[in-house]
Amino acid sequence: MHRSRLAAVALMSCVAVLAVACGARVTPEQRASLGGQSVIGAGRANASEAGSAASADVSAADSAETDVSSSGGPGPAAETATTVAPAERTASDVGVTQDKMVLGHVTQLTGPVPGLFKGSTIGLLAYIAYQNSLGGIAGRKLEADIRDDQFDASQNRTATRELIAKSFALVGGISLYDDASAADVRESGIPDITTAISATRAQIPNNFAPSPNVEGAPLVPWNYLKQKYPQVVTAMSSLYGDVPAAKHVHESYRMAAESIGFEWVYDRGYQPTETDYTADIIRMRQSGAKALFLIAVDAKNIARILKAAQQQGWKPEVVFVGSAGYDRAMSTLAGSAAEGVQFFLPYALYAGEDAELIPEVRLMNQWVQKVSPGYVADGYTVGAWIAGRLFGQSMAKLGPNPTRKALNDVLRGVDHYDGNGLQADTGPGPKRPASCQLIAEFRDGKYRRLDPATRGFRCDAPFWRRP
Repeated sequence: MHRSRLAAVALMSCVAVLAVACGARVTPEQRASLGGQSVIGAGRANASEAGSAASADVSAADSAETDVSSSGGPGPAAETATTVAPAERTASDVGVTQDKMVLGHVTQLTGPVPGLFKGSTIGLLAYIAYQNSLGGIAGRKLEADIRDDQFDASQNRTATRELIAKSFALVGGISLYDDASAADVRESGIPDITTAISATRAQIPNNFAPSPNVEGAPLVPWNYLKQKYPQVVTAMSSLYGDVPAAKHVHESYRMAAESIGFEWVYDRGYQPTETDYTADIIRMRQSGAKALFLIAVDAKNIARILKAAQQQGWKPEVVFVGSAGYDRAMSTLAGSAAEGVQFFLPYALYAGEDAELIPEVRLMNQWVQKVSPGYVADGYTVGAWIAGRLFGQSMAKLGPNPTRKALNDVLRGVDHYDGNGLQADTGPGPKRPASCQLIAEFRDGKYRRLDPATRGFRCDAPFWRRP
């Protein structure tokens, strides 16, 4: 298969995998933005140059901005903004000097899908700019060393090894090839606060993903459907990308649903080259399907499927999709066919809809705009921001001269983490995934909450673990 086709398949698989853990998404606008000015360079970039340039004109008023948690009180970053005399600070570990601390970040920025994870670098730089505006951590300014693995396993391994040798921790990175460097990360003992896509990386003891990647699926979405639309329980239909990772995620969700009584009347995996789903829609209608469920499907294909259903005059009682539904690409391409689509995700509506409900949404977006004006936060942005926040919260429990081991010890004990309301509660230490979910919909040109209608998440069922 051609390399670009493999990249497209990988992207679809990535969306499917991250739908379980972090609701990530990529929009055409984000990819197109690489053609303009970027905060990062190809190959590698040091955020002391890229990030400080973006945040240099932060005013004193901005710097004095009060941090807030999901409860409205002081948040973890404010707790780390303590003054430590230079004489008390030492070069206590790799990547730590008297006046700075380096955070490593490996992601994918160029290659067959340019800008795939650009949002992760924006999220990390936004966190660093914010934290530095508060005085850094224990008197040290934060810097990021950002590396692009260019969709290449060997590049991922090389970049990670270099960062292990010079960074205090790995924070906010994400790569489809993170398994290539898993052994190096494990052996080094470097704190790894990154979104792990591969099971190999997710399972190492020093990976503390804010949204752990665990085999299985949340039961909350199925409980919601069962209570709201009981008539669809025995008449489900689905389409999914027929590549290993996407198929595996779809199977996990279907098995979770079947464990509480759901039944499928139509289910098919499509090839990456397919773009016409008319025959599927006709078969769904003939089979008596009452609901359409799409989890291992990207935003563009969701739109195509919805348009095919509209053209055939088939309107299921509910269209229920994963986090890829929270994407302007989906609603723009689908047009009126997207009206009323419902979706679920383990994050708040981070693109701005929840800004008045959850102070952390507003705070993150304010700093994203300082770092990259005009950029719309995506799931990868959120993933890196909350990774930074987890780092800051954990560092607050250490003394003026932190070590990797001490940070790992703190992270290992973090069993409840919600990113100040940005995500459903998880356990980065014990690798506990989010069981709670937010149910939302697209209606009248806007994304809005359904359940719960105000802040928070629906939490009426556990996470189903795949046997």
